[in-house]
Amino acid sequence: MNTRYKLNLQTMDACISADIPVFLWGSPGSGKSSAVRRWAADRGYRLTELTPSNLDPTDLLGLPYQTGDGATRFAPPDWLHAILAEPGEKHLIFLDDLNLSAASVMAACLRLVLERAVHTTVLPPGVRFAAAGNDPAQVPSAHELTPPLANRFAHIEWAGLYGSEWVSAMIADWPLPPAPEETDRDWLPTAGAFLDIRRHLADDYETGDGKAAENGRGYPSARAWHALCRALRFAGDDKDLLRAVSVAVIGPGAAGEFASFVAAADLPSPKDWLADPALARPLDRDDQTAAALLAVAVEVSRPPIRSNVIAAGLGVINRAAG
Repeated sequence: MNTRYKLNLQTMDACISADIPVFLWGSPGSGKSSAVRRWAADRGYRLTELTPSNLDPTDLLGLPYQTGDGATRFAPPDWLHAILAEPGEKHLIFLDDLNLSAASVMAACLRLVLERAVHTTVLPPGVRFAAAGNDPAQVPSAHELTPPLANRFAHIEWAGLYGSEWVSAMIADWPLPPAPEETDRDWLPTAGAFLDIRRHLADDYETGDGKAAENGRGYPSARAWHALCRALRFAGDDKDLLRAVSVAVIGPGAAGEFASFVAAADLPSPKDWLADPALARPLDRDDQTAAALLAVAVEVSRPPIRSNVIAAGLGVINRAAG
């Protein structure tokens, strides 16, 4: 399987597993929609496929009607009825050609993806989102996503298959990589330590110049960093996948620096230090030590709070900070 194509699928796997909507960017006919359909079928998701460019906002959010007491309600659309009829199942809502739709429809999609609700109707917890679109540089009628909408997706630059690779994939029924397994690594301490020394990468609007958000792709924000920490739990120890997921969620600039920081940090496991505080020591760089101690603090604070773990944490701090 083409390496980049496989990495695209693994990135989609990691993000959707972490409940982060994905947006596939690629040229018309490159297999984006087919890949989403194949992925949903293989991973056991019931697919709800919508084409916003052919819809009105009321098709997404429902038609208003007035009740006998004079209140206004919204009738859920058919696609929502089908999901609500099976609330215990896994569902994937696929918004195809999203950025060909009118601004009012994209605004309706923003509410749907952000709030996971259609007016007062809350979607079941098993619902996930995917979308696809064409780059405006290739399709003039396509639009860039607005920053609020773009920041809610992980963006994947789609690599289609061509020639003999396409033929092989067709014969093999478009095989997928194995489904990812969630690890127990907490990425928040690592991200926090990185952002302590690279503060301008914390939020493109608050600490940067806002330019990373202008291209309709992922950019660093508090929401994006939190999402990235969830997604990386499904990346395992694969450095290429770590970088690809980071690029998808926070954009290439911040992702490149973060991936380099992770590769250089080589942090010890907080569980190992807590199991034997004698192993704790100051690391080669202050930012590494800070990240390691923050990870220990997060581990100690996990419920249920235990006195022996607190004591071990204090022992780690004394040895590593000394």
